[in-house]
Amino acid sequence: MASLIPQVFVDDLLSRVDLASLIAERVNLKKSGATYQGRCPFHDEKSPSFHVYNENHPAHYHCYGCGAHGDAINFIKETEHLSFNEAVEQLAKRCGVEVPRDRTAEQKVSQNKSLYDASSHADAAFRQALGSHPQRGIAQEYLKRRGISSEMADLYGIGFAPAQRQFLSGSSDRSLIKALSTLRLVIEKEQNRFDMFQNRLIFPIRDTRGRTIAFGGRTLGNDRSKYINSPESPIFHKSNVLYGLWEARKQSRKLEQLVVVEGYLDVISLAQFGVVNAVAAMGTATNEDNLSHLLNTSQDIVFCFDGDKAGLAAADKALNNLLPMFQDGYKVSFLILPEGEDPDTFVRNEGADAFRERVASATPLSEYFFQAMSRGLDLSIAENKGILSTQARTALKVINAPVLKDALYQRLNELTRSSRWGDRQGKNGGGEWKKSDWKGKKGFSFQNRDEPREEPIPVPNRIAARACLGLYVNPSWAKEISNTLNYEITQDDERALTYFLEWLLKENIETAEDLLYRLAVDPHQQRRFKNLFNSLEHIFGAEEIEAGAQESLLVLKRKYFDRSFDKIHQDLSRDPKNKELHEKFRTMSSEKMAMIATPKS
Repeated sequence: MASLIPQVFVDDLLSRVDLASLIAERVNLKKSGATYQGRCPFHDEKSPSFHVYNENHPAHYHCYGCGAHGDAINFIKETEHLSFNEAVEQLAKRCGVEVPRDRTAEQKVSQNKSLYDASSHADAAFRQALGSHPQRGIAQEYLKRRGISSEMADLYGIGFAPAQRQFLSGSSDRSLIKALSTLRLVIEKEQNRFDMFQNRLIFPIRDTRGRTIAFGGRTLGNDRSKYINSPESPIFHKSNVLYGLWEARKQSRKLEQLVVVEGYLDVISLAQFGVVNAVAAMGTATNEDNLSHLLNTSQDIVFCFDGDKAGLAAADKALNNLLPMFQDGYKVSFLILPEGEDPDTFVRNEGADAFRERVASATPLSEYFFQAMSRGLDLSIAENKGILSTQARTALKVINAPVLKDALYQRLNELTRSSRWGDRQGKNGGGEWKKSDWKGKKGFSFQNRDEPREEPIPVPNRIAARACLGLYVNPSWAKEISNTLNYEITQDDERALTYFLEWLLKENIETAEDLLYRLAVDPHQQRRFKNLFNSLEHIFGAEEIEAGAQESLLVLKRKYFDRSFDKIHQDLSRDPKNKELHEKFRTMSSEKMAMIATPKS
């Protein structure tokens, strides 16, 4: 546990380390201004995109190719596949200092040591039984029938619990029996002892350090329960464990994506065919605790469910529980296999490449949301559009990710609006206004023929519209955000915000009263800005409007920064000797690192 080591010691240790020297032992680094550059050790690349910021506080590395990022402890953890404590120990030894320990936490670990030892003892006994017990034939035959290779059985530590009541509990070691009882591997009733697992194929469940902390057992007979799992214990909390994660990390240095499946054999079969990034959640994969643990482990998750009724129900439950905890920057997709298939059968019948293609084309959360909400609804019927709108709006209320929320509202608007809506966005429904679309329209006339015939601005995207709404409530923000927008890189659906901001500054409008008056007496500006808030589905209170506007402006600021950064990168590729561009690139790289290091609120 990381909590055993005081944070103040960790901070002091990191300040002692020359990160560039540490990394240079594995990576060929070259000095480049204030940074060091080299080829990333975490992915294959031809040109260096790995940067070491040795002078920053704290010193850190970042790869602009694969996104790898961290400090000295992270580097040791990732390159040598160590736990946090092990990495700190190694770094402390390098610096010639001793790691202090929290005595209370150490005492707790000491108390749990007997449980880890007992679990390891059971693991070894089950594995030995698979290879040498007189009853081993039934288990070996089952593995052969399921096509599990001996290599995979060894990697995942598959074992065998014979059909004996006291295979484990027959030991005379009282301390061992006590620990096995605490783990519920041995059950004591009315002075009788018997094993929890009997006549079952055993799947050890390991933590991130590779220690066996629990077991799953698949019956080899006719038991009512096909699978049973160890109950929770002081060393096993199922919401914090992913089956196969430790083995996946052994097979792949960097897991950029996790495929979440439902069963032990699904994980093992996929790994046997080369799909090594599959894991299974313990218990129900779709409950909030397991989902939170998954998102903390990887920000790119693909949920793979069987295509039957139960699989769809599980996928819908995962979606509903995911919405309130989703953050912009996460990538979550849903892969629903054909009915009658599971990952094990699919990869054996179709092959690994076909499965990877399915994963690559998995349905993004933003699309699956509407598949789930509209399941069973014929959207050509107006009443069904109303049902979809009501259901979706209720679900959307819990989403805290502004970009995702805006996108879903926009898509809902497209799915539920009437066919006449296209007339409001031009003949092609593309949001581009033309003079010809307005000539001769009923109810539309210029009060002053000498005014410029400037068409209404396009309907902005929801992020820009929310920022405009904030300016509508408090126009004085215009001065504060005037430096946020970059006209050169503003996209079409954001220009509405630019035009509105320009007008507020030009007319020196600073209060809502001034704005309302100016719009009331200026028909030209009325026409120009009439579509400003068309993409908004609802109007909140003043405090929520302000918060939403500030949030939208932050999103836009990051977007503009990324576009500017990409533009400078492109300019540098065309003019690599330009010193001014190099200086801008270094400055923006430092800013980008600061953004990456800033924790999400």
